[in-house]
Amino acid sequence: MKTVELYTLASSSAGNATLLRIGDYRFLIDVGVSTLYLKRSLERLLIRVEDIDAVFITHEHIDHVRGLETFTRNYRIPVFIREGCLNVISKRILNKNNFQVLDDDVKFGDVCVSFFPTPHDAVDPVGYKFSYKDFCFSYVTDLGEVTSDIKHAIDCSDLLVLESNHDIEMLKSGSYPYYLKKRILSSNGHLSNKDAALALLNSKLKRRNIILAHLSEKNNCIDLLKKTYKEILGKTRLPFKIKVAQPRDIVGIKISI
Repeated sequence: MKTVELYTLASSSAGNATLLRIGDYRFLIDVGVSTLYLKRSLERLLIRVEDIDAVFITHEHIDHVRGLETFTRNYRIPVFIREGCLNVISKRILNKNNFQVLDDDVKFGDVCVSFFPTPHDAVDPVGYKFSYKDFCFSYVTDLGEVTSDIKHAIDCSDLLVLESNHDIEMLKSGSYPYYLKKRILSSNGHLSNKDAALALLNSKLKRRNIILAHLSEKNNCIDLLKKTYKEILGKTRLPFKIKVAQPRDIVGIKISI
């Protein structure tokens, strides 16, 4: 019996990084934190940075690539990235030898990594699906709406990281300028608590082990999030096992498969 381990190391508009242990491999999704923070977080899990087999980048926004330049200078670990995203960040990356343009599925032994487009105001942003035998994990953040590609990824997942960025009314009544509110609420912005909960309600998730991620620190709070999910999912009796990622702390799930 194998164990899949998922850890969000940081998750917010200030920085994002997630570790996945699946099969015999360790993968990192995004490097939106400093190398020092990443190293210390991994040490808490008894993992060295050098133990990472590959990094997968979702898009070029700074909260997802903040630590990438230092990371690529210090470690010879392959970084898989879409070509459009690489073109945007290449000017601030000195060592480009580790980068591999992602244009098809990637295999690591029995693990297959595929990608799908996400509707976000970035250059060719993607989410990821990691398949291992009959097990599937999907990583879906930074999206303004749930497209058919994303619904398919959610439906086939045994384990899921899903964005639940903001409470709509809290955002509308908050201090953000109008243009920023409009951006966040757009189809290329960020997913609200309500839309994320509805996505789960309408999904065909099998095991329903979920970490809700990328919560806004100014436009969301745990009480409102719980209230929304209870209202939408509370009467379904579906066996959702939900955790909430923290801005600067580790949140994890272990599953035996």
